[in-house]
Amino acid sequence: MEPQTRFFIAMQEKSIKAVDSTAERNLSEQIAEQIGECVIRGQLTAGTRLLEVQLAQELAVSRGPIREALRILEKRRLARILSRRGAVVTDLSPTEIVCLYDVIVPLYELLTRKTAENWTPTDLPPIYTVIERLSESAKGGDIEGYYENNFAFARACSPIADNSLLADMLSDLEPGLRRVLYLSWERRTQEIEQHFSLLRQLIRLVTEREGLAAARIIRELGELEKQLALESCVTGATTNLRRYKTTRTPER
Repeated sequence: MEPQTRFFIAMQEKSIKAVDSTAERNLSEQIAEQIGECVIRGQLTAGTRLLEVQLAQELAVSRGPIREALRILEKRRLARILSRRGAVVTDLSPTEIVCLYDVIVPLYELLTRKTAENWTPTDLPPIYTVIERLSESAKGGDIEGYYENNFAFARACSPIADNSLLADMLSDLEPGLRRVLYLSWERRTQEIEQHFSLLRQLIRLVTEREGLAAARIIRELGELEKQLALESCVTGATTNLRRYKTTRTPER
C-alpha cells in the first residue's frame, strides 16, 4: 500500500471527525495537527507529496484551509513548500537531528531553571499527576505513554516558567522532537530505565529549587536522546541498504 493511500485511510477514519467538531481551534490548525501526526508517526515518509487538491477532496473542505495548514506544517518543519511543486514531507537526517537538539536542549534548560525558581505549592499538583503517569508507564512497559508524558511534563511546567516566548518556541519545536521519538522507538525502548532514572533526578532537583543542577540533567537527557536518535538513523540506513542489495536485479 502506498504511503499516501495509508495516510488517506487514516484521515478518513480519524481526521474527518476532527474537522467536523466544534472545537475552538480553527479548521486549518485541526487539519495541520492530523497531517502532522501522520508525519510524526511515520505514516507519511520523507519526500511524500502533500497535494492541496487531493487533501481538500478527502477532507471535503476548500483549498484555503488546506493551504494554511501546509504553512503551519512548514513552520513546524514537518513539511516544505516548494515553488510550483507544492508541499512535501521534510527529511529527518542526522544533521537535522543534531540541529534540533542544539536548539531545543538550551530551551528546556531555561524552562527547567525558571520552573525551579517560580513554582508555588499550588503549581505542583498537575506536575505530580504527570509524574505518576510517567512512573506507571515506565513500570508497565508503556513506551509510547512514557515518552508522550515527557512532553506533558514540559507542558505542565510551561505556565510556571511564565515566559510566553519560550512556550511558543517549545510548542513549535515539539512536533519535530516527537517525530525523532518515533524514529528512535526501538532504541528508546532499550534505554527507558536509564532515561527514567535521570528524569527522577530532574524532578527532585526542580522541587528542591536546584535549577542549575536540574539544567545539567536536561543536558544529559538531551545527549542521551540525541545519541539514540542518531544510532537509529544509522540502523535504518543500513537496513535500507541491505534491502536494496537483496532486491536489486543483477546487471547482465
